[in-house]
Amino acid sequence: MNQKFKIKYYVWKEDLGDTPKISYKLIEYVWNYIEEKFLVPKKIWINDKYTYSFGLWFKKMKPEYLYFQDNIFNTEDTKYIVLKFRPAVNSMKQTSLDVTSTLIDGQTPPNVCASMIYDVFASLILLYTKKLTPEDFIKEKEGLDQTIINSFPFPASIEESNLIVIEEGEKKRLC
Repeated sequence: MNQKFKIKYYVWKEDLGDTPKISYKLIEYVWNYIEEKFLVPKKIWINDKYTYSFGLWFKKMKPEYLYFQDNIFNTEDTKYIVLKFRPAVNSMKQTSLDVTSTLIDGQTPPNVCASMIYDVFASLILLYTKKLTPEDFIKEKEGLDQTIINSFPFPASIEESNLIVIEEGEKKRLC
């Protein structure tokens, strides 16, 4: 993965059982696919002065979750929240990418996760560029290689996932 883009995979400790046990390599594969298909050819974020940090969160849908953004990729089962970039340091921009779904649990298969990861990354990019349309992403999504997606370890360990587990005490600091 290009060092210009850093993706961190987070979970609250109390939600660990419902977090997809996917390999971090799956996240990298989907991002690299998007970078190759869209960012490099369209020169989006590639040659600017910033590095980008994305915090990826998968959350199981709960009845108390009431607010979701309008998003072309939202479905009845899956909702995406993409926050605008906030400056972290002078040359870094960071954001959180939330995937909330009834389909999320500890056994969510890699192909389902790959689709959700693709959609949340697409949502972020579309928030910042007019060079692409939702249709561009929908069309290219078919090119994700299911053989590669299913070749990554599953279920993956916390270490293989590069999963960052946030303890209850840390919640106050992050919120």
